[in-house]
Formats: sequence, structure tokens, C-alpha cells
Amino acid sequence: MIRLKLFGMTCAGCAEAVGRALEAVPGVRKVAVDYEAARAEVWGDADPGDLIAAVRAAGYEARLEEAGGPAAAVKNESTSPDLVVIGSGSAGVAAALEAAGRGARVWVVESGTLGGTCVNVGCVPSKTLLRAGEAAERARNAGFPGVEARGAEVDFAGVARARDALVSDLRKRKYREVLEAAGVVLKQGHARFTAPDRLEVDGEPVAAHAYLVATGAEPVLPTVPGLEGGRIWTYLDATTARERPESLVVVGAGAVGLELAQAYRRLGSRIVVLEAQDRILPGEDEELTTLLRGYLEKEGLQVVTGVRVERIEGGEVRTTGGVYEGERVLVATGRRARTRGLGLEAAGVELDAGGFVRVDTALRTSNPHVFAAGDVAGLPQFVYVAAQSGRVAAQNALGAGATLDLAAVPRVTFTDPALAAVGLSEAEARARYGEGVRTATLDLADLPRALAAFDTRGRFKIVVDAEGRVLGLQLLAPEAGDMIAEGALAVRLGLGYRELIETYHPYLTLAEGVRLVAQALDTDVKRLSCCA
Repeated sequence: MIRLKLFGMTCAGCAEAVGRALEAVPGVRKVAVDYEAARAEVWGDADPGDLIAAVRAAGYEARLEEAGGPAAAVKNESTSPDLVVIGSGSAGVAAALEAAGRGARVWVVESGTLGGTCVNVGCVPSKTLLRAGEAAERARNAGFPGVEARGAEVDFAGVARARDALVSDLRKRKYREVLEAAGVVLKQGHARFTAPDRLEVDGEPVAAHAYLVATGAEPVLPTVPGLEGGRIWTYLDATTARERPESLVVVGAGAVGLELAQAYRRLGSRIVVLEAQDRILPGEDEELTTLLRGYLEKEGLQVVTGVRVERIEGGEVRTTGGVYEGERVLVATGRRARTRGLGLEAAGVELDAGGFVRVDTALRTSNPHVFAAGDVAGLPQFVYVAAQSGRVAAQNALGAGATLDLAAVPRVTFTDPALAAVGLSEAEARARYGEGVRTATLDLADLPRALAAFDTRGRFKIVVDAEGRVLGLQLLAPEAGDMIAEGALAVRLGLGYRELIETYHPYLTLAEGVRLVAQALDTDVKRLSCCA
């Protein structure tokens, strides 16, 4: 009797379809498919490979079970993998889980710390620091009539311990244990291609049907004299620090620089932010970034734009606009693909002009057996894009024909207030569609939830074409990232702004602002009743 682990079934009818497919295989005498257990038992003398092929032809996936449980065949490292994933960050883990769920034998090779950027030195620790800073700020400034704030004493070492404990717990529960449960083999070591179809892991040869490069990106320092000094930080240092600097000069006013600047300011550091361009967040709507700059400066951040760093000496930063000094200098000016030592040249994998792995819409590289996903492939550097690209790449590595859709990728800068956006800005829309573009804005002073919270910082902005189709939505508000998904759906599906108006939005929520800013295209919202 042969046992198969089944994947992709969603109902009892799926189990019946699998049973019929297996019964048609030559040599099969009897079939029993258990939908609840996602397992098939087959009697006869049929070849296991023919059985798995029959299941796949029916639209599902199957994996041979051996003695020792469902994952034994996968966990047997002597068995050649179907897919080797290099890197265990968001793209790599998503790819491994997708492929394993489709019945493939998957290895994940990691040379560093399991989990990649997001959980270890990116999203999780940075947002933890931001939340700690927010708690401290509320203790100092309640911002509500009749509520007295008595101040906060910040124990940064205690904050760091809580941050590190969370990171360690997530790395264990959401990476290692999840991969193990899926039957994925995790190998610690350095992967290097030695030929277009051959990989080595710490010198041991590995042959697979396909390979996926998901090694992410790393900070890149500009060519400025003095950057090799000991006071220089990147986000790798800022998100893992055990001690808080008394003063911090942040070079770069993009999302990473501003988030960490506000976090450290609220936790007690003096902050100067330097930006070479003439405004912060240069890729976002200027109207909203101007407002955000004002809020940050009101909190005590010194923001200097239009200056170029010429030299760094210790903690002294010399610029075209003056000299600024900090105990640490955080350089947040960009990232580059992490490809060194992978032997991509030997594999025939091409890089683009920026050093990122060149991929097509299926995430296939110039080598048809090698795929790439996430930051290393030059995609928008968001964890959710990395994860989706990993899933798409894994599907295609197993023979599917999927493509990665980047038509409506939302983005969030997690300052307070946060700036979230999707689609085109007003300037981009007018450049593409001309004068038929219409826009409307809504100040949070006209949003009932903000009034009830006595926090009216922010503005919503919507951009539509001449037919009323939503081209973009930009939100500056507390927790703006929690509301941007509605805009992403509108942009992706080509919805009109009147469909947003006609959609129910619960009263006294910030999300109601999406409806109100859409109404502002036709109506003066100041003349609307707050509850009608």
C-alpha cells in the first residue's frame, strides 16, 4: 500500500476528483482518499511517480509518505530537493512554504541569522522602538483636555530587552517552527553556484530541479570621506542597539531615516535629520510631506533639507549647509542587493546596472533554472512584495505560469502621524493623464473621529481621472497604514470614487475619511452633517 500526502483540496468534491485520477493509473486496484486528513491510500503495483503525476494532472499536489510520518521524505537530506531556496527572509520562507504546500521537496539554505531583514533588523524591531517611543510621548503629552501627563522615564535597556525577546520569539515560532512543520529542510551554510545547474553548500554539492535566490539587500554607504569611522550606524545598528545615544545625526530623510529619527527622539535622543533633496520623503506627495515635516519639527526634530554631506569626522558631519554633530551618525541613504559570494557569474545569472538580479515577469533569471525574489531582484522593498514574489517564483519554479502584479502596491512610512499611499500622486497623474485629473483633500479637522480624539494632525488626498476612476490615494494620519488597503483595492480594480462613497464606512473611524475625501470631489464636506 502506498500513502500520499495531498495538497490543494478545498472540499469533499476535490477528494473525489483525486480518487478518480488515482483509479485511472495502471496497476491501481483500490483507492481511499481522506479529505479531512489530506491523505490517499493506494493499493496495487502502480509506480509512485505515476500516482503523483496523476494527482498533479487533476490540479492538485501530492507527496509520497514514508515510514516516520508525512514529512519523512522531505526531511531525508539524502533525497535530492526539487527546489533550493537561498535565503530565509520573507521571500525565501514564503517560497519554501508555497513549494512545500505543492508537494515539492524544499531546502532553505541560510548563511546568517534565520529570518532575514524584517524580523531581525527591519520591520519588527523598528516598529517596536516606534511603539515604545509613542508610549513615552503619550506619557509626556496626553493631548486631551482634562488629562494631565506626568512624564515618562525611559529605560532604554528595558525597551531593548523587550524588543530582542519579541524578535527571538517570532524567529522561532514564525520561521523555524513553521518551516519544520511544512517539512522544509533548513541548512545552515554558505551557498555558491559552481555551474548553471550546480550549487555547493559549504563545499558540499547540491543538485536540484530549480534554485531560488532570495538573499535580500543590505545597507550601502555613500562615498563620503570619514564614513569608515566608529560612530557610523546603519539601520542594522539602530534597530539592535542596547544603548541610546544622547544625540543622533540621521543622513537621509526617507522612510527608514524618519521612522528611526522619530523613535529615538521620543526615547530621549536629540535628533538632526539631513536630506540632500529639497524635501523629506521625496517620492511622496509634496503637500502631505510638508505637513509631516511640520509635525516632526514641532516634536523637536531638527530637519535640514537641500544639503549635501561633504565629510564626516567622528560624530561631526560637515555639509554644504553647516556642521552638525552627534554621538552617532545614522546613514540611511539606500540599500544594495546581497549577491557577493553566490557565484552568480558561474550560474549565468545576470545583474542589472544597479547590481540587482535581473528577472522577467515570472521572476526567472537569465538562467532558466534559477529564479530570484524579494529585494535582491530589485523589486519594491516591502516585506509583503517580497513574500508575494517568493510565492510566485516558487510556483513558476515548479512549472506554473504565474506573474507578479505590482500595479497597486501600497506603501507606509510609520511615523506618527503615518503617511500611507498607493497609486499615483497628483503630479504623476497629471503628467500621465493631463488636465482631466481631479483631486480632493480632507483635513482631519473635518473628520469626526479625529475631533473626538482631539488629534487633528493629518490630511487625506484622492486622485481620480476624468472618468472618476481612482488613480491614487494618500493618507497622512495616525495609523494611516491600517486604512490604505481600501485604496489599494480601488486602484487595483479600477473602481470609481463614487463606489467608495457608496460603500459603508463605520462612523467615528478614521477609515470614514476615505468616504469623505471621495465626497469632497463633488461636495464641500464642511457643509455635511457629522452623522448623516
